[in-house]
Amino acid sequence: MKEIFTGSWADRYAALTNPRSGLLSASTLSQSGLVLCGISACVDARVDMPDIQPLLDAPTASPAGELASLLLSRAARGIGGEVRFEWPQGPAWLRERLEPRYALGGTGPQAAWVLSRLGVPALIALEDRHEQMLRQIPSGVLLAEGGMMKTVDAIRPAGPHIPEIFIFEYTAGRPIGTLVPPRSSRVIVRFCDRGIQRDADFETLSRQLASSAATGLLSGLNDEAVENVGTASRHVFELSRAWKAAGLKTIHFELAGYASLAAVEELLAHAKGTITSLGMSHSELLAMDPSAQSPREAMIALAERLDLERVCVHADTWAAAITINDPREEELALMTGCAIASSRAATGAPAEIITTAPEVQFHTVPFEIAVRKGRWAFVACASPYVEKPATTLGLGDSFTAGCLLMLGRHSPADTRTALKQA
Repeated sequence: MKEIFTGSWADRYAALTNPRSGLLSASTLSQSGLVLCGISACVDARVDMPDIQPLLDAPTASPAGELASLLLSRAARGIGGEVRFEWPQGPAWLRERLEPRYALGGTGPQAAWVLSRLGVPALIALEDRHEQMLRQIPSGVLLAEGGMMKTVDAIRPAGPHIPEIFIFEYTAGRPIGTLVPPRSSRVIVRFCDRGIQRDADFETLSRQLASSAATGLLSGLNDEAVENVGTASRHVFELSRAWKAAGLKTIHFELAGYASLAAVEELLAHAKGTITSLGMSHSELLAMDPSAQSPREAMIALAERLDLERVCVHADTWAAAITINDPREEELALMTGCAIASSRAATGAPAEIITTAPEVQFHTVPFEIAVRKGRWAFVACASPYVEKPATTLGLGDSFTAGCLLMLGRHSPADTRTALKQA
């Protein structure tokens, strides 16, 4: 492990991803334990923004025209993120005119997909078992049913169809009508509030497996209507409290974007003492604290407020964390997350073998990267940045999966034995 902490960023990532001796080699990953992944899921309808001419042609005052204006405004500013758009007929209108490509969505399922491609077992929460949803679940991802873990081929479809979420992706330099975006990103558009996945089988089985699992991931409260965030937060953090009581050492909550700061505050009010780790994009941190261009102080304040062991933030060209644990292990976690996200950006999908594409760039991290403040260590790394990614979808979720993979590698139990239940 020593060689990973020496040389240029390119040298460090080469050591990390070395197929024979790196920590992301197949032989090392084969020893990884179970990751519990909740607690939202959806079907994503992916659309390339250069192909949205029907939206661009719509009357300006129509819902379609208003959506086009919103998308163009964000692309012009290089802003991605997630929005709730009031247009009940929107999914059907878009489905008929834009020919979207369908994929699995939600932070937990996306992270599980990434992990399963690497041969790491991951169990997801899935209340929505409609045929369209089950078609999107990759074969290696595990679901709970009847007290057992099963692959999707063993699950019978059931329940109503819930409208998909639309993902509008754009690439730096590729025109959208007359607009040329300065940055690659995606805008996530929800036309309804799907809510969290209240999967009783997952919740029961995950409580039983928490003592032997490697790590746990929770996210998705942004899928709740604003007025339901408090109730849903109590439900989610009751589950994480049970995981913690069972002995699960790392329980990560990925924040995501919310309709209001009040919703974020209500969520955080229920989180204290129930999780060990909190993550978000830099833009999500800035939405809470516009002064956090250099994020260290804001991250420490969040960690102290919520009684956390770590807080991590990811951006296009860097990632950073504050931790009370080993800063070298944290640097490995950040680099692993960045490597896995970069590999997906370059290839367009989760990969079986993590590599660094030849065209990646390493930007200077825009602040001091190794600082101690009291009990906190502040760690940061450059990310292997892909200027023109094949996709921007799921990169934050891939980063989160990588961090958890590394943070859980010293889990004392051999959680592979739990898979015998499947």
